[in-house]
Amino acid sequence: MRVVFLGDIALNGQYIEYHKQGINPFATLGNELGTADFVIGNLESIAKGDQGENLLKKPRLTTTVETLGFLKDIRLDVACLAQNHVYDHLEDGFIKTTSFLKENNIKYLGAGHTAEEAAKPLILEKDNISIGILNYVTKDTNPKLPPDARITPNFFDENRVVKEIAELKPQVNHVVLSLHWGGRVEGGLFPDFHQPRLARKLIDAGADLIIGHHSHTVQPYEIYKGKYIFYSLGNFCFSDYWFGDEFRKQPKRRRLTSILSIPFSNANYKHQISFYRNKNTHYTKLQSYRIKINNFLFTFFLNKKLFWNIYYVHLKWLLPFFYFVRRNDVSISDKVNRISASLTRRLTKKHTYIK
Repeated sequence: MRVVFLGDIALNGQYIEYHKQGINPFATLGNELGTADFVIGNLESIAKGDQGENLLKKPRLTTTVETLGFLKDIRLDVACLAQNHVYDHLEDGFIKTTSFLKENNIKYLGAGHTAEEAAKPLILEKDNISIGILNYVTKDTNPKLPPDARITPNFFDENRVVKEIAELKPQVNHVVLSLHWGGRVEGGLFPDFHQPRLARKLIDAGADLIIGHHSHTVQPYEIYKGKYIFYSLGNFCFSDYWFGDEFRKQPKRRRLTSILSIPFSNANYKHQISFYRNKNTHYTKLQSYRIKINNFLFTFFLNKKLFWNIYYVHLKWLLPFFYFVRRNDVSISDKVNRISASLTRRLTKKHTYIK
């Protein structure tokens, strides 16, 4: 049974325009996706509803029911909804989105009207091979749900996840965890310091494969006790977006995606991974990528507290400064004022370093 896993799918912004113009931005991926028995991805954009938006959440991601039609072009079979944008368009947006999924025979999991509905696993079967999928989102990704929210994502709780792995394990050949996590290192090329330790606990509890997303970047993967842990597959598709009154363009690292193909047998599985650069309406396959270098840095340096803290300062302070200074749409005087204000905020904000 061949299953293809995709990273963050956000059919926002330019994808709405592509759909209106009749442009299929995924046409070049036919060979990669066309032979899969199942395609699974993290659906991060919810269709706009008629009830308004969750104003507590910034930024909010918006698509239309019509643009969700692209999910058929990528042959999506399963949409993971345990993510931090699931309530961006309130209950109406969620219902419009899940109704589209049902009408097009796309299964979904990870969110619902009740916690029990959100926590329900999904089992896929073919040729006497079965995989069970559990989908969670960690609270550090900042879903910003209002107290009266009518929809809930399946929030991660370590003790409950361990229990649910044990309950699902006897029913299937393989247990797969789909995790929307690592909120503190969003945009980073490496997972948070605690994520590898947590992932290994989940493998020890019986998980056979961990698929991560939310960072919007491709992160390293590792093998632990013969099981694969993919910390983040990166953005499969994600348009530029508005954050308040500021238009944010996706940097180069967020336009890289990894497409993971897993051929499952009854007892084990293999993996095949391809890397693509998403250039708006065209995916260019990369013959080589620095994943081996990143894996080396991750394995030998960033599992040390000192080196991880240095990396964290680079990610949260130096990199945003570098990107901002390079912007051409902001005047020099405005840059100085905004940098000064940002430094004041950051110096008064408590940062959680690893001690």
